[in-house]
Amino acid sequence: MIEVVAFLPVEVGVCKACDLARVAGVKTTVRLEGDDIARLIAILSTLGDAQVRITNPMSLRGLYLMLRHRTGRLPLVLLNGKLLHSGPIDAEAEERLIKALSAEAQ
Repeated sequence: MIEVVAFLPVEVGVCKACDLARVAGVKTTVRLEGDDIARLIAILSTLGDAQVRITNPMSLRGLYLMLRHRTGRLPLVLLNGKLLHSGPIDAEAEERLIKALSAEAQ
């Protein structure tokens, strides 16, 4: 299974804290440095129909995974529970991730 731990600009389901923040006029958006979102989406789009679990780093699972793999650098990319990458995604990391994840998706 492929799992990504990252702040992604998506709203899924109901989040009471987000709703309260929105009512109070608090912005709940997070900006990522560089092209991490674009690169991450490009990598995931090469996988076809492979299932990917997206985990919020501020959830209990996200915090657990960051502690387990001893890193606070995002995004984390895990394959079958093993850390493939942590931190900003540069061109070299992008190629390495595409190669590793494509082999798993097939």
